[in-house]
Amino acid sequence: MKMIASPLKTVQAGKTLEDTVDLIVKECDDIETIVVGLPLLLSGKDSDTTLMVRKFATILEEKSGLPLVLWDERLSSKQVEKLMMEGGVSRKKRTKHVDTMSATLILQNYLDGNSHGL
Repeated sequence: MKMIASPLKTVQAGKTLEDTVDLIVKECDDIETIVVGLPLLLSGKDSDTTLMVRKFATILEEKSGLPLVLWDERLSSKQVEKLMMEGGVSRKKRTKHVDTMSATLILQNYLDGNSHGL
């Protein structure tokens, strides 16, 4: 219903950007739009990682044939870490789940920011 984000599956990165894209494209059944977190610097400028993510997103959009949105992910990991610490989640479990939960938060922020289109 495009209202609540929930994790579906974690895809382990391949050896190259193209390998990773191929792995993700295999999981894109019933997907309308791909949302990719964009790791901007706190200043809002691009870093080397940001440039790599932009390249990855371009390849993913081309290979999947799906619309792709880059979404600002600044501080999402910190926010998730804080929430899990407040919830008493152990360091080991936080480390294991922070990426999945951060991705879920990024998607939820995207859905919240686009709720007028529902």
